[in-house]
Amino acid sequence: MASLTVVKGLQSEIFVPITPPPVWAPVTKELKDMTVALVTAAGVHLKSDKRFNLAGDFSVRAIPGAAPVSEMMVSHGGYDNGDVNKDINCMFPIDPIRELVEEGFIKAISPVNFGFMGGGGDQTKFREEAGPEIARRLKEAEVDAVLLTAG
Repeated sequence: MASLTVVKGLQSEIFVPITPPPVWAPVTKELKDMTVALVTAAGVHLKSDKRFNLAGDFSVRAIPGAAPVSEMMVSHGGYDNGDVNKDINCMFPIDPIRELVEEGFIKAISPVNFGFMGGGGDQTKFREEAGPEIARRLKEAEVDAVLLTAG
């Protein structure tokens, strides 16, 4: 059995924030009556958008609900995203959500969805600027539920 090497005082090169407790909202509708948005920390965005800065980027990219996956890509340096770039749906399941809409399980997909690059970066800026901006825009789009994925 392999032994672990422990070095006292060694720190990660990447800032790892302490995750705050989740904020839960009561579910007041059936899923068939909900508009659902996708939000991902996996670095998904439109090919026409500016790529994420791999050194730590807290910005967000809007992804229209009607955008085809052929127009999407990943630029995130924190994980092997080769497979995601072959099939965006494995991290940003927009086609399965569209199928659920067609089958009547979900009312609609949000007209606006979001991608950002999770892991490291300026967590204060994300918590105080980017996160509230995403929430504001989802509220404006009358989104009832959000599916969050991470890379």
